[in-house]
Amino acid sequence: MKDNEKEDNKFTWGDPVLVKKNAPQIFHPGEFASICGIDKIVMEKEANEFFCKIGEWIYIVEFEDGSSIEVPECYLEKYKE
Repeated sequence: MKDNEKEDNKFTWGDPVLVKKNAPQIFHPGEFASICGIDKIVMEKEANEFFCKIGEWIYIVEFEDGSSIEVPECYLEKYKE
């Protein structure tokens, strides 16, 4: 992990998260997942593809069934037990 990731991203490796209920269907709204990768959106094409802005963090999340997808930070929230 780069130093700047510690400063301005909301989640880190292994964090339990929920996909927000208002997220687009392609991101599996309401589902529980774990963070397993972190990157930053740097191109307009990527931002458009993920319905977010350039500079936003994007996370690879793994669901309970073992599948994984990339989800922008704006569609994730911390999981509270």
